[in-house]
Amino acid sequence: MNDREGAMLALLQLMSASSGPLGTRNAQRELAKRGRELSESSVSRLLREMDAREWTTPVGTKGRTLAREGRRRAAEAVLAHRASDSLQHSVRDAKDLLDLLRARCAVESAVAGDAARAPDEGRLLQLRDLCARHSRVVGSAPLIEQPGLQFHRGVVEMSTNRMLKVAAEMMLAPRLDRVEAVLDTVLATRRDEEKVVAEHQAVLDRIAQRDADGAEEAMRAHFEAMIAAVETSIVGGNEVLVQRLLDWVPAGDHQ
Repeated sequence: MNDREGAMLALLQLMSASSGPLGTRNAQRELAKRGRELSESSVSRLLREMDAREWTTPVGTKGRTLAREGRRRAAEAVLAHRASDSLQHSVRDAKDLLDLLRARCAVESAVAGDAARAPDEGRLLQLRDLCARHSRVVGSAPLIEQPGLQFHRGVVEMSTNRMLKVAAEMMLAPRLDRVEAVLDTVLATRRDEEKVVAEHQAVLDRIAQRDADGAEEAMRAHFEAMIAAVETSIVGGNEVLVQRLLDWVPAGDHQ
C-alpha cells in the first residue's frame, strides 16, 4: 500500500469514529496526531479523490461522512490490521517463514492473474517505474528499502477481487515489513537481487499483455525461487541467523 492509499484509509477510519462530518482542518490535525504530517491542501485533494471513488459524501461546508463503499473499506482495513497483527506474531521460526511465503505464493499468484484481466494503464506505469528504480538500486541498499516490496503491493492494488485483496493486504501489511528483513538477509547477494528484478519484470510483462495465466505462473515462479533460496540458506547453516532475526521482529515498532 502506498502513502496516498494509506492516508485515505486513515481518513476513512477517522470518519468511521467521528460522530459527525469531518472537515479538512480537523482531518489534518487528527492525521498529524497519528504521525501523518500533510498540508491542508494535500488532505483536501485526498478527500476529493475519496469523493470521486464514492467512499465519502460531502455535507455542505461541514465536511464529509462515509458513504456505503467507504464504510466497507474502513471495515476491511480494520480486519486486515487485526489479522496482520496476529500473523506478525505467528512467524516465529524458519518453518513459519516458509509457510508465510507459500501462503503468499498462493494468494499473490491469483492476484497477479486477476490484475492481468483488466490492467489499469496508470498503475502499469507505476509498476514500470518501480521495476526501473529497483534495477537502478540493486546492491546499493537493503531489499526492504528498495521498491521490490512496493511492486508486490502495487500488483495487489490492481486486482479487482476484493477477497484476494484483503488476504494479500493482510500478508503485505507494514506490520510485517520487518519479516521482510529476514528475506533481505537470505537474498543478500547481488545476483539474487538481480533475479528478483527480472522475475518482477516477467510478472509485469504478463500483466501488461493481459495474459492472466502467464501472470499467475510468473508470480508463482518468483515465489518458488524465493522459497528455494530460504530452504537453501537453512540447509547451508543459516537457520540460527534466521531464527535470531525472527526473534527480533516483535521487539520493533510495528505502527
